[in-house]
Amino acid sequence: PTPESFIDMNDSAVSAAIFGAGVAVLIAVHWQRQKKRGQKRLQALEALVENQQSQLRLKERELTALRARGVAGALVPQPLHRIVLTGGPCGGKTTALAKLRIRLEELGFLVLTVPETATMLFSGGVPLPSDEASGFAFQKHLMQVQREVEDAFIALAKGSGRPAVVLLDRGLMDGKAYMEEEQWELLLEELQLTPVMLRDQRYDAVVHLVTAADGAAPFYSLANNESRTESVEAAIEVDRRTLDCWTGHEHLYIVDNSCSFEEKIRRAVARISALLGVPGPQAVTRKFLLQRLPREEELRRHVSRYEVFEVESTYLCSPNEHERCRVRRRQQGSNVSFQHQTWVGVEGSDQKAAASPTLIERTLTGREYLVLLKQADPACASIKKTLTCFSWGNSYWELNSFHGARHVAILEVEAESRDAPISLPPVVDAIREVTAEPHYDSHAISRRVAQTAAPDELVATRAPSSHAQLQERVAARVLAAVETEALPSMHASPPALSPRARLRTPSEPAIPEELHDERG
Repeated sequence: PTPESFIDMNDSAVSAAIFGAGVAVLIAVHWQRQKKRGQKRLQALEALVENQQSQLRLKERELTALRARGVAGALVPQPLHRIVLTGGPCGGKTTALAKLRIRLEELGFLVLTVPETATMLFSGGVPLPSDEASGFAFQKHLMQVQREVEDAFIALAKGSGRPAVVLLDRGLMDGKAYMEEEQWELLLEELQLTPVMLRDQRYDAVVHLVTAADGAAPFYSLANNESRTESVEAAIEVDRRTLDCWTGHEHLYIVDNSCSFEEKIRRAVARISALLGVPGPQAVTRKFLLQRLPREEELRRHVSRYEVFEVESTYLCSPNEHERCRVRRRQQGSNVSFQHQTWVGVEGSDQKAAASPTLIERTLTGREYLVLLKQADPACASIKKTLTCFSWGNSYWELNSFHGARHVAILEVEAESRDAPISLPPVVDAIREVTAEPHYDSHAISRRVAQTAAPDELVATRAPSSHAQLQERVAARVLAAVETEALPSMHASPPALSPRARLRTPSEPAIPEELHDERG
């Protein structure tokens, strides 16, 4: 190379060095600016956090002051129970309302009593309907007024900041007892309502006080209500129609006239006390094992009305070993309702307490139900069953058919004691009472289904229907084992009313493709 080329190469190196130094300076300047900006942002965030912490400390001091004054309860949602007292005329509703109000107020509840809207209208001078058109118009206005009145009472109870009970002298479903079926359906269509909205979703419990005309006719009187005009025969008919209106409610309790009036009122108070979880005589649920499920034509022949629901129960994890919790999904057609149930005083995981545990229940929204499902107990499988509800002989009966079972069908009835005499409906073929047998406890069956499904069977796959088949087979094995242990000689045909369904675990796994065969 020539000397001139060396000079050119040196100039290029110098230029590159100068350029590199310039870039480094620019990067350093830019980094310093970014660092300063970051420091300013950090200082602003620290100031914001400090300000929020100051506001939080201020709110905590205000909350402490509120608690000291005893009004912090207004900031926390309190339990609210909506209970309907219904039945035919002269059944004791007014007396029961008065007794309940005194008792529950003594226990610390705010008790609001909603008066009977029809009596209020008649007492105000509204004439009795004279024809079908005026009768329909009266029932329509009655339901609109009653809804507004009930909603006002319920809103005031919610805003009180206290545990509250709203006692209603009749509910919205009572109007159906005074209308023809076609008129009732037209009324619901005009008001954009459904029976499930009025019966299942609006009230927590319904207590039906049987009219004195049915079983205590000498005490039936028209004197204590000037708007009452029914004869003894008419009162019995209205009472029956009213009971049919409420058949299907999750918590329908019937109090008949098989005892003195004082005892009848005591029993009504005991039913509601048990629902609220407050001290009072406890009603018990008694269970009877059936040889088979009655067929639909048999039910129609012996029962004036029945309602069928699909129920799914999922047990939840509980931090207290003496409490058991579950959520229930109850569906009839396209209408769904949700409940949360807690048993307090349970001994052990699969055993019942020596004294009956206290059951506390509340109605859930769909969102609350989905949130609680995330707390499902992995040691228990979700239990599905078909529930058939009907009234017979002044008692309310629930027929349970576990999905996946060939024989297990349980008939439940609310009784005043474990040894009270009970007449079973002629439509059922009962084998024996199983109230005290743990084989037929839903929680025990749920645990056995979860334990019977082997872990290597419950593996992930892309075929969720296969998991349903596996769970149905597992349920059948468990329930067959229950039947074998409890009743080895029992042989019955598959139930007629039990639809094909399944049991599943909360995690919803499935079986691998190689298990897709007919082994059962």
